[in-house]
Amino acid sequence: MKKITAAVVAALVFAGCNPAGPVINSEFPVFKLQVVNTGGPPTACAFLGGNGDYLAVAGTYMYFIDRDANYVKKEISLGAPLADVGSSPEGGYGLAVGGNILFVVSNEIYTLHQQVLLPEEGLFIIPRSSSTVVFVVCADGTVAKVETVGWTITKTGATDSTHPVAAALGTSGDYLFIADSNHKIYKVSTADFSTVAETTVEGGVNGMCPTPSGEVFVSPAGKSEVWAIDCGTGQHSRTFSVPYPASALAVTSSSKYLYATVPGHGFAVVNTVDNTVEAVIKGYGDPVDIAINNQTTRALICTTDLFVLQR
Repeated sequence: MKKITAAVVAALVFAGCNPAGPVINSEFPVFKLQVVNTGGPPTACAFLGGNGDYLAVAGTYMYFIDRDANYVKKEISLGAPLADVGSSPEGGYGLAVGGNILFVVSNEIYTLHQQVLLPEEGLFIIPRSSSTVVFVVCADGTVAKVETVGWTITKTGATDSTHPVAAALGTSGDYLFIADSNHKIYKVSTADFSTVAETTVEGGVNGMCPTPSGEVFVSPAGKSEVWAIDCGTGQHSRTFSVPYPASALAVTSSSKYLYATVPGHGFAVVNTVDNTVEAVIKGYGDPVDIAINNQTTRALICTTDLFVLQR
């Protein structure tokens, strides 16, 4: 269910037909834009198994969206406001958190397979790649480790974080990075949920994303910057400049390109190798989430609708 008019206009912008549009570096991968109507503004997005169909949540609804034809295959009401969406590592299930429930929905048949009772209100779904483990970070800083074989919680534990605002898994899969309302980022062991390192971000954190290159990226509140946090030390190691304070973040599979959403402006694309802004793409209003698939062929942006960027 695409909005054809919006898609055509955006495609012209990307093709350079709009003189007010961004100048895109010749090395920057050009994308064609499509729009999927989710029936309400989506607040989180993801890919099944990293490369499969799209997932999104809006209000109490979860959406499965065809990756080839870009239409809503199934809209499922889960009966609770949904905070995040994700996938089991192998892509067989779509996941959503609402209240203290992790909802597990079977792919292809789109039925509610399981409801996992969490120790507290769930905020962030963090699958560990190439495994049968999903972590859920809860509103009080508790982390639940969920085994996808049987969908049982095998471990829970409190962390030092207070009111988490962002979270991501480090490159090795052995540590979670959790930013909280006290402007701290904690490096947390997935073995026992103890704090291994911490760092302070003055003003707090707006967003965070994992990378495959031994870092997690964070967007400090009020700064036109994105910080790299070294997964080894847990400390700020380098800084990327962006035109405006960023919110949600995502990176390509090589870590070369960083996508940073900028509320009121759209999103910026930063080359992390030479720290240059390759493009600023406007016309998206206030995007709240962004995701890139593992093959770096698709990107999703949550704003008034779900925008799909395709190489």
